[in-house]
Amino acid sequence: EQTHQALMGVGYFTKREISTVIYLAGKLNRPLLLEGPAGAGKTELALSVAKAEEMRFIRLQCYQGISDKQAVGDYNRALQEMFVILQSKNQTCSWDEIRKEIIGRSFFIAGPLLEALESPERVVLLIDELDKVDHAFEATLLEILSVWEMSVPLLGNIKAIHPPFTVITSNQERFLGYPLRRRSFYIQIEHPTAQLEAAIVARKTPNASHELHAFIAGFAQALRA
Repeated sequence: EQTHQALMGVGYFTKREISTVIYLAGKLNRPLLLEGPAGAGKTELALSVAKAEEMRFIRLQCYQGISDKQAVGDYNRALQEMFVILQSKNQTCSWDEIRKEIIGRSFFIAGPLLEALESPERVVLLIDELDKVDHAFEATLLEILSVWEMSVPLLGNIKAIHPPFTVITSNQERFLGYPLRRRSFYIQIEHPTAQLEAAIVARKTPNASHELHAFIAGFAQALRA
């Protein structure tokens, strides 16, 4: 009930059944898998949880061609080269010391996944439109979603300080694999009814008339049809 009221308080109107699933996902550290048409409110759900709980929001936007470097992070080559040049001039470190230093964490620029695991406070991690990438990238998420840690080449295993509240969205352009589904709580998100959409519009524009709210909601329904 507290979860439901908190979501209502930030303007996310939903059923108590969905609020219950969100509550359980947070308590049991399980990701939420949201599937449904574009514009149905999947991303808004993740944003609303972040607002309701005053948690930092981290987003990984998926797209064709995304790689581990964009999701996990990569070494800053320019900084590494600069460090090697400076140490070579000063000759304060041996080559073994330089090599060990440049593959350390201080030269690694974290992507959204690593940033969420390393955050000192719990965050909301949105993995948006996962259906736009192939199964190979999807498989890289399984380790994180199972044990909340990640193997990063040269850095080793990075374990989450606080497991992030993770939301995965899909517009159902392709079928997501069963291993991912087994690790997640599932919610099918559909477009709201005209009455619910009018309430959402009223929340965002409280000074407008009820007639205008109803007109906007009806117009949106007509466009979708």
